[in-house]
Amino acid sequence: MQSRRLQWWVVTWMGGIVFCLLSGTLSDSAARPARRPRRAAPLVSAEHPPLPPVRAFAAVLLADAETGQVLFSQNEHKEWPAASLTKMIVGLLALEAVDRGLLSLQTPVSISRRASQAGGRTINLRPGEVFPLEDLLRAMLVTSANDAAVAVAERLKGSVETCVPAMNKRAQELGMLQTQYQTVNGLPPTDGSPPDLSSAADMAILARALVRRPQVLRWTALNRVPFRAGQIMLPNTNRLVGKVAGVDGLKTGFTYKARFNLVSTAQRGPLRLIAVVMGGQSSKIRFRTAADLLEWGFARFTRLHVVKSGEPLGTAVRVEYGSVSALQPIAATDASFLLRKGEDADLKIFLQLPAVVSAPIARHQVLGEMVVRNSQRTVAIIPALSPWDVPKAYWVPARR
Repeated sequence: MQSRRLQWWVVTWMGGIVFCLLSGTLSDSAARPARRPRRAAPLVSAEHPPLPPVRAFAAVLLADAETGQVLFSQNEHKEWPAASLTKMIVGLLALEAVDRGLLSLQTPVSISRRASQAGGRTINLRPGEVFPLEDLLRAMLVTSANDAAVAVAERLKGSVETCVPAMNKRAQELGMLQTQYQTVNGLPPTDGSPPDLSSAADMAILARALVRRPQVLRWTALNRVPFRAGQIMLPNTNRLVGKVAGVDGLKTGFTYKARFNLVSTAQRGPLRLIAVVMGGQSSKIRFRTAADLLEWGFARFTRLHVVKSGEPLGTAVRVEYGSVSALQPIAATDASFLLRKGEDADLKIFLQLPAVVSAPIARHQVLGEMVVRNSQRTVAIIPALSPWDVPKAYWVPARR
Protein backbone atom coordinates (compact mmCIF):
# COMPACT_ATOMS: atom_id res chain seq x y z
CA MET A 1 0.00 0.00 0.00
CA GLN A 2 2.75 2.36 0.96
CA SER A 3 4.63 1.40 -2.21
CA ARG A 4 1.61 2.34 -4.36
CA ARG A 5 1.23 5.64 -2.53
CA LEU A 6 4.93 6.38 -3.09
CA GLN A 7 4.64 5.61 -6.80
CA TRP A 8 1.54 7.81 -7.06
CA TRP A 9 3.35 10.66 -5.27
CA VAL A 10 6.43 10.40 -7.50
CA VAL A 11 4.32 10.41 -10.71
CA THR A 12 2.27 13.36 -9.47
CA TRP A 13 5.37 15.30 -8.47
CA MET A 14 7.11 14.73 -11.83
CA GLY A 15 3.96 15.63 -13.77
CA GLY A 16 3.72 18.90 -11.84
CA ILE A 17 7.31 19.75 -12.72
CA VAL A 18 6.67 19.06 -16.40
CA PHE A 19 3.46 21.11 -16.28
CA CYS A 20 5.28 24.04 -14.67
CA LEU A 21 8.06 23.90 -17.21
CA LEU A 22 5.59 23.83 -20.09
CA SER A 23 3.51 26.57 -18.53
CA GLY A 24 6.56 28.76 -18.06
CA THR A 25 7.65 28.25 -21.62
CA LEU A 26 4.21 29.04 -23.00
CA SER A 27 3.71 32.08 -20.80
CA ASP A 28 7.16 33.42 -21.70
CA SER A 29 6.40 32.98 -25.41
CA ALA A 30 3.14 34.89 -25.01
CA ALA A 31 4.78 37.70 -23.12
CA ARG A 32 7.60 38.12 -25.66
CA PRO A 33 6.52 37.82 -29.27
CA ALA A 34 8.80 35.79 -31.48
CA ARG A 35 11.62 37.86 -32.92
CA ARG A 36 11.17 38.78 -36.53
CA PRO A 37 14.17 38.69 -38.79
CA ARG A 38 15.78 42.13 -39.06
CA ARG A 39 15.01 44.01 -42.20
CA ALA A 40 17.91 45.47 -44.08
CA ALA A 41 18.08 49.27 -43.99
CA PRO A 42 16.20 50.59 -47.01
CA LEU A 43 18.49 51.67 -49.81
CA VAL A 44 18.34 55.36 -50.75
CA SER A 45 16.68 55.80 -54.10
CA ALA A 46 19.18 56.71 -56.78
CA GLU A 47 16.56 59.09 -58.14
CA HIS A 48 16.38 61.10 -54.91
CA PRO A 49 19.64 60.82 -52.95
CA PRO A 50 19.84 62.73 -49.67
CA LEU A 51 22.01 65.78 -49.23
CA PRO A 52 25.38 64.47 -48.01
CA PRO A 53 26.71 65.51 -44.57
CA VAL A 54 29.02 68.50 -44.97
CA ARG A 55 29.72 69.68 -41.43
CA ALA A 56 33.23 68.25 -41.53
CA PHE A 57 34.26 70.80 -44.17
CA ALA A 58 35.36 74.42 -43.89
CA ALA A 59 33.25 75.34 -46.91
CA VAL A 60 31.06 73.61 -49.49
CA LEU A 61 29.25 74.79 -52.61
CA LEU A 62 27.28 73.25 -55.47
CA ALA A 63 26.51 75.47 -58.46
CA ASP A 64 25.20 75.45 -62.02
CA ALA A 65 28.14 75.97 -64.36
CA GLU A 66 26.09 77.83 -66.98
CA THR A 67 24.51 80.51 -64.80
CA GLY A 68 26.43 80.34 -61.53
CA GLN A 69 23.20 79.65 -59.65
CA VAL A 70 24.04 78.23 -56.22
CA LEU A 71 22.10 75.05 -55.44
CA PHE A 72 23.63 74.41 -52.03
CA SER A 73 26.27 76.14 -49.93
CA GLN A 74 27.85 76.24 -46.51
CA ASN A 75 30.32 78.98 -45.55
CA GLU A 76 30.82 79.69 -49.24
CA HIS A 77 32.43 83.10 -48.58
CA LYS A 78 34.76 81.91 -45.84
CA GLU A 79 38.42 82.59 -46.60
CA TRP A 80 40.40 79.37 -46.72
CA PRO A 81 43.84 78.31 -47.98
CA ALA A 82 43.53 77.44 -51.65
CA ALA A 83 46.55 75.11 -51.78
CA SER A 84 46.99 73.72 -55.32
CA LEU A 85 43.66 75.15 -56.47
CA THR A 86 45.87 78.21 -57.02
CA LYS A 87 47.17 76.57 -60.21
CA MET A 88 43.75 76.97 -61.83
CA ILE A 89 44.20 80.69 -62.40
CA VAL A 90 47.72 80.22 -63.74
CA GLY A 91 46.19 77.89 -66.32
CA LEU A 92 43.49 80.42 -67.15
CA LEU A 93 46.02 83.22 -67.66
CA ALA A 94 48.13 81.01 -69.93
CA LEU A 95 45.16 80.02 -72.09
CA GLU A 96 43.99 83.63 -72.33
CA ALA A 97 47.49 84.53 -73.54
CA VAL A 98 47.13 81.82 -76.19
CA ASP A 99 43.77 83.33 -77.20
CA ARG A 100 45.44 86.72 -77.69
CA GLY A 101 48.22 85.23 -79.80
CA LEU A 102 50.94 86.00 -77.25
CA LEU A 103 51.73 82.31 -76.85
CA SER A 104 50.73 79.02 -78.46
CA LEU A 105 50.31 75.58 -76.93
CA GLN A 106 53.53 74.61 -78.73
CA THR A 107 55.53 77.57 -77.39
CA PRO A 108 58.80 76.17 -75.97
CA VAL A 109 59.26 76.71 -72.24
CA SER A 110 62.75 76.52 -70.78
CA ILE A 111 63.03 75.16 -67.24
CA SER A 112 64.81 77.49 -64.83
CA ARG A 113 66.79 76.48 -61.76
CA ARG A 114 64.05 78.00 -59.62
CA ALA A 115 61.38 75.88 -61.26
CA SER A 116 63.46 72.74 -60.85
CA GLN A 117 63.82 73.43 -57.11
CA ALA A 118 60.08 73.65 -56.39
CA GLY A 119 59.01 71.54 -53.44
CA GLY A 120 56.03 69.28 -52.85
CA ARG A 121 54.56 67.34 -55.75
CA THR A 122 56.78 67.66 -58.84
CA ILE A 123 57.59 65.91 -62.12
CA ASN A 124 61.37 66.24 -61.63
CA LEU A 125 62.04 68.99 -64.15
CA ARG A 126 65.73 69.77 -64.66
CA PRO A 127 67.32 73.16 -65.41
CA GLY A 128 67.77 73.78 -69.13
CA GLU A 129 65.14 71.28 -70.26
CA VAL A 130 62.60 72.56 -72.78
CA PHE A 131 58.98 71.44 -73.08
CA PRO A 132 55.95 72.64 -75.07
CA LEU A 133 53.64 74.86 -73.03
CA GLU A 134 50.81 72.32 -73.47
CA ASP A 135 52.80 69.56 -71.77
CA LEU A 136 53.48 71.74 -68.73
CA LEU A 137 49.88 72.95 -68.52
CA ARG A 138 48.63 69.36 -68.51
CA ALA A 139 51.15 68.38 -65.85
CA MET A 140 50.16 71.40 -63.74
CA LEU A 141 46.38 70.93 -63.97
CA VAL A 142 46.13 67.13 -64.06
CA THR A 143 48.91 65.87 -61.82
CA SER A 144 49.36 69.15 -59.86
CA ALA A 145 53.09 69.55 -60.57
CA ASN A 146 54.52 72.48 -58.61
CA ASP A 147 57.63 72.78 -60.78
CA ALA A 148 55.50 72.95 -63.92
CA ALA A 149 53.46 75.80 -62.40
CA VAL A 150 56.60 77.85 -61.76
CA ALA A 151 57.85 77.21 -65.31
CA VAL A 152 54.51 78.27 -66.84
CA ALA A 153 54.36 81.41 -64.68
CA GLU A 154 57.90 82.40 -65.66
CA ARG A 155 57.17 81.94 -69.37
CA LEU A 156 53.90 83.79 -69.01
CA LYS A 157 55.06 86.91 -67.11
CA GLY A 158 58.83 86.64 -66.89
CA SER A 159 58.98 85.73 -63.20
CA VAL A 160 56.89 84.45 -60.32
CA GLU A 161 56.99 87.92 -58.75
CA THR A 162 55.35 89.53 -61.79
CA CYS A 163 52.90 86.67 -62.32
CA VAL A 164 51.32 86.83 -58.84
CA PRO A 165 50.00 90.44 -59.27
CA ALA A 166 48.56 89.43 -62.66
CA MET A 167 46.80 86.51 -60.98
CA ASN A 168 45.27 88.82 -58.37
CA LYS A 169 44.23 91.35 -60.99
CA ARG A 170 42.46 88.70 -63.04
CA ALA A 171 40.77 87.32 -59.93
CA GLN A 172 39.35 90.76 -59.17
CA GLU A 173 38.13 91.13 -62.75
CA LEU A 174 36.28 87.83 -62.42
CA GLY A 175 34.65 88.98 -59.18
CA MET A 176 36.67 86.74 -56.84
CA LEU A 177 36.42 89.07 -53.87
CA GLN A 178 37.76 86.74 -51.15
CA THR A 179 40.86 85.71 -53.12
CA GLN A 180 44.44 86.84 -52.55
CA TYR A 181 47.28 84.93 -54.20
CA GLN A 182 50.84 84.85 -52.85
CA THR A 183 52.33 82.04 -54.95
CA VAL A 184 51.82 80.41 -58.34
CA ASN A 185 51.46 76.84 -57.08
CA GLY A 186 49.76 77.06 -53.67
CA LEU A 187 52.71 75.83 -51.60
CA PRO A 188 52.61 77.14 -48.02
CA PRO A 189 54.96 80.08 -47.39
CA THR A 190 58.14 79.47 -45.42
CA ASP A 191 58.68 83.06 -44.29
CA GLY A 192 55.55 83.39 -42.15
CA SER A 193 53.55 85.31 -44.76
CA PRO A 194 49.90 84.36 -45.33
CA PRO A 195 49.06 81.49 -47.70
CA ASP A 196 47.07 81.79 -50.90
CA LEU A 197 43.52 82.48 -49.71
CA SER A 198 40.23 82.02 -51.51
CA SER A 199 36.69 80.78 -50.88
CA ALA A 200 34.33 78.17 -52.22
CA ALA A 201 32.32 80.88 -53.98
CA ASP A 202 35.42 82.28 -55.68
CA MET A 203 36.62 78.84 -56.72
CA ALA A 204 33.24 78.24 -58.38
CA ILE A 205 33.64 81.51 -60.31
CA LEU A 206 37.09 80.44 -61.50
CA ALA A 207 35.84 76.96 -62.37
CA ARG A 208 33.08 78.46 -64.52
CA ALA A 209 35.70 80.40 -66.47
CA LEU A 210 37.75 77.24 -67.04
CA VAL A 211 34.96 74.84 -68.01
CA ARG A 212 34.02 77.17 -70.88
CA ARG A 213 37.29 76.04 -72.44
CA PRO A 214 36.89 72.56 -73.97
CA GLN A 215 40.68 72.15 -74.09
CA VAL A 216 40.91 72.24 -70.30
CA LEU A 217 38.26 69.56 -69.90
CA ARG A 218 39.93 67.36 -72.53
CA TRP A 219 43.02 67.38 -70.32
CA THR A 220 41.38 67.04 -66.91
CA ALA A 221 39.08 64.22 -68.10
CA LEU A 222 42.09 61.93 -68.61
CA ASN A 223 43.12 59.39 -66.00
CA ARG A 224 46.72 59.81 -67.09
CA VAL A 225 48.55 62.25 -69.35
CA PRO A 226 51.75 61.59 -71.30
CA PHE A 227 54.97 63.44 -70.50
CA ARG A 228 58.51 63.39 -71.91
CA ALA A 229 57.23 62.31 -75.34
CA GLY A 230 55.13 59.55 -73.80
CA GLN A 231 57.95 57.96 -71.81
CA ILE A 232 56.11 58.83 -68.58
CA MET A 233 52.38 58.73 -67.85
CA LEU A 234 51.36 61.21 -65.14
CA PRO A 235 48.34 60.22 -63.00
CA ASN A 236 45.31 62.43 -62.48
CA THR A 237 44.99 63.45 -58.82
CA ASN A 238 41.19 63.73 -59.21
CA ARG A 239 39.97 60.23 -58.35
CA LEU A 240 36.41 60.96 -59.43
CA VAL A 241 37.46 60.90 -63.09
CA GLY A 242 36.41 57.62 -64.61
CA LYS A 243 34.48 56.60 -61.49
CA VAL A 244 31.56 59.05 -61.31
CA ALA A 245 29.39 59.51 -64.39
CA GLY A 246 30.13 62.69 -66.30
CA VAL A 247 33.06 63.91 -64.17
CA ASP A 248 35.71 65.51 -66.40
CA GLY A 249 37.57 67.84 -64.03
CA LEU A 250 38.82 69.84 -62.37
CA LYS A 251 41.50 70.31 -59.64
CA THR A 252 42.64 68.98 -56.27
CA GLY A 253 44.54 70.80 -53.54
CA PHE A 254 46.24 69.88 -50.28
CA THR A 255 48.44 71.41 -47.61
CA TYR A 256 48.48 70.61 -43.90
CA LYS A 257 46.77 73.93 -43.15
CA ALA A 258 44.26 73.78 -46.01
CA ARG A 259 43.61 70.05 -45.54
CA PHE A 260 41.86 68.48 -48.55
CA ASN A 261 40.33 70.74 -51.21
CA LEU A 262 38.60 69.79 -54.45
CA VAL A 263 36.88 71.56 -57.33
CA SER A 264 34.99 68.98 -59.36
CA THR A 265 32.70 69.29 -62.36
CA ALA A 266 30.45 66.88 -64.25
CA GLN A 267 28.24 67.06 -67.32
CA ARG A 268 25.10 64.97 -67.78
CA GLY A 269 22.97 65.84 -70.76
CA PRO A 270 22.43 69.60 -70.94
CA LEU A 271 23.35 70.10 -67.28
CA ARG A 272 26.86 70.83 -65.96
CA LEU A 273 27.42 71.20 -62.23
CA ILE A 274 30.40 72.38 -60.18
CA ALA A 275 31.06 71.04 -56.69
CA VAL A 276 33.58 72.74 -54.39
CA VAL A 277 34.70 71.25 -51.08
CA MET A 278 37.39 72.91 -48.94
CA GLY A 279 39.06 71.75 -45.75
CA GLY A 280 38.08 68.08 -45.83
CA GLN A 281 39.39 65.79 -43.10
CA SER A 282 40.71 63.22 -45.56
CA SER A 283 41.19 62.68 -49.26
CA LYS A 284 38.56 59.94 -49.28
CA ILE A 285 35.97 62.15 -47.58
CA ARG A 286 36.48 65.03 -50.02
CA PHE A 287 35.99 62.79 -53.05
CA ARG A 288 32.98 61.01 -51.55
CA THR A 289 31.29 64.27 -50.54
CA ALA A 290 31.90 65.95 -53.90
CA ALA A 291 30.49 62.90 -55.68
CA ASP A 292 27.44 62.89 -53.40
CA LEU A 293 26.85 66.59 -54.01
CA LEU A 294 26.94 66.06 -57.76
CA GLU A 295 24.56 63.10 -57.55
CA TRP A 296 22.20 65.12 -55.36
CA GLY A 297 22.19 68.01 -57.81
CA PHE A 298 21.63 65.93 -60.93
CA ALA A 299 18.82 63.98 -59.26
CA ARG A 300 16.91 66.99 -57.98
CA PHE A 301 17.29 69.80 -60.53
CA THR A 302 16.34 70.40 -64.13
CA ARG A 303 17.00 73.36 -66.42
CA LEU A 304 14.21 75.73 -67.39
CA HIS A 305 14.94 77.96 -70.39
CA VAL A 306 13.41 81.43 -70.20
CA VAL A 307 14.68 83.12 -73.36
CA LYS A 308 17.34 82.54 -76.00
CA SER A 309 19.92 84.99 -77.25
CA GLY A 310 18.49 87.11 -80.08
CA GLU A 311 14.88 86.23 -79.27
CA PRO A 312 12.39 89.16 -79.51
CA LEU A 313 11.10 90.21 -76.10
CA GLY A 314 7.54 90.86 -77.27
CA THR A 315 7.20 94.58 -76.60
CA ALA A 316 7.83 97.33 -79.15
CA VAL A 317 9.55 100.61 -78.34
CA ARG A 318 8.63 103.77 -80.25
CA VAL A 319 11.44 105.44 -82.18
CA GLU A 320 11.53 109.17 -82.83
CA TYR A 321 13.53 110.90 -85.55
CA GLY A 322 14.40 107.51 -87.07
CA SER A 323 13.99 105.68 -90.35
CA VAL A 324 11.50 103.37 -88.59
CA SER A 325 8.78 104.29 -86.15
CA ALA A 326 9.26 101.38 -83.74
CA LEU A 327 11.44 98.38 -83.00
CA GLN A 328 11.21 95.29 -80.81
CA PRO A 329 14.24 94.70 -78.53
CA ILE A 330 15.92 91.29 -78.43
CA ALA A 331 17.56 89.34 -75.59
CA ALA A 332 21.32 89.84 -75.31
CA THR A 333 21.99 86.35 -73.95
CA ASP A 334 20.38 83.04 -73.18
CA ALA A 335 18.58 83.00 -69.86
CA SER A 336 17.82 79.87 -67.88
CA PHE A 337 17.86 78.63 -64.32
CA LEU A 338 17.70 75.37 -62.45
CA LEU A 339 14.43 74.33 -60.91
CA ARG A 340 13.75 71.50 -58.49
CA LYS A 341 12.07 68.68 -60.34
CA GLY A 342 8.30 68.82 -59.86
CA GLU A 343 8.39 72.38 -58.53
CA ASP A 344 6.25 75.15 -60.00
CA ALA A 345 8.42 77.79 -61.69
CA ASP A 346 6.11 80.69 -60.72
CA LEU A 347 7.98 83.06 -63.04
CA LYS A 348 7.26 86.75 -63.41
CA ILE A 349 8.88 88.73 -66.22
CA PHE A 350 9.32 92.49 -66.09
CA LEU A 351 10.46 94.50 -69.12
CA GLN A 352 12.16 97.71 -68.13
CA LEU A 353 12.16 99.69 -71.37
CA PRO A 354 11.80 103.36 -72.26
CA ALA A 355 8.59 104.47 -73.91
CA VAL A 356 10.53 106.28 -76.64
CA VAL A 357 14.11 106.16 -77.95
CA SER A 358 15.70 108.68 -80.29
CA ALA A 359 17.59 107.80 -83.44
CA PRO A 360 20.32 107.16 -84.37
CA ILE A 361 20.39 103.76 -82.67
CA ALA A 362 23.25 101.29 -83.13
CA ARG A 363 22.74 97.57 -83.65
CA HIS A 364 22.93 95.78 -80.26
CA GLN A 365 22.71 99.08 -78.40
CA VAL A 366 21.34 98.48 -74.91
CA LEU A 367 17.81 99.84 -74.65
CA GLY A 368 16.77 98.40 -71.29
CA GLU A 369 16.55 95.02 -69.58
CA MET A 370 14.35 92.04 -68.90
CA VAL A 371 14.13 90.99 -65.25
CA VAL A 372 13.02 87.44 -64.47
CA ARG A 373 11.88 86.64 -60.93
CA ASN A 374 10.28 83.75 -59.14
CA SER A 375 8.70 83.69 -55.70
CA GLN A 376 12.08 83.59 -53.97
CA ARG A 377 14.57 85.65 -55.92
CA THR A 378 15.64 87.38 -59.11
CA VAL A 379 16.47 84.59 -61.53
CA ALA A 380 18.07 86.61 -64.33
CA ILE A 381 18.60 90.11 -65.64
CA ILE A 382 19.07 90.17 -69.41
CA PRO A 383 20.01 93.30 -71.37
CA ALA A 384 17.49 94.25 -74.06
CA LEU A 385 19.22 95.19 -77.30
CA SER A 386 18.30 96.90 -80.53
CA PRO A 387 18.08 94.24 -83.27
CA TRP A 388 19.48 96.53 -85.97
CA ASP A 389 20.87 99.97 -86.81
CA VAL A 390 18.30 102.74 -86.97
CA PRO A 391 19.73 105.81 -88.73
CA LYS A 392 18.39 109.24 -88.11
CA ALA A 393 15.80 110.31 -90.70
CA TYR A 394 16.47 113.53 -92.59
CA TRP A 395 13.79 115.33 -94.51
CA VAL A 396 13.11 118.78 -96.00
CA PRO A 397 10.06 120.62 -94.64
CA ALA A 398 7.41 121.28 -97.29
CA ARG A 399 7.39 124.85 -98.74
CA ARG A 400 4.28 126.97 -98.28
